[in-house]
Amino acid sequence: MEEQSISTKEIAENIAQISQGVGEVNENVAQSSSVAGEITQSIGEVNQSAGEMASSSSQVRLSAEDLSQLAEKLNIMVGRFKV
Repeated sequence: MEEQSISTKEIAENIAQISQGVGEVNENVAQSSSVAGEITQSIGEVNQSAGEMASSSSQVRLSAEDLSQLAEKLNIMVGRFKV
């Protein structure tokens, strides 16, 4: 009877340790999930910024092309006024 009591106590202690270990694992998984969510949000923000930069770069390229054409026209006009 005493051996059964000791065995039961050991089993209960083992179950308590396992339960604590599972709790720690759950906490770690929750923290990992939170970090993954933050990373996902950051990636979304970087993606949005990259899209805005691409759009701005296209606008700068178009402005540079317009400026180049204007410079060509101005050069032709100035060439007409040479003495």
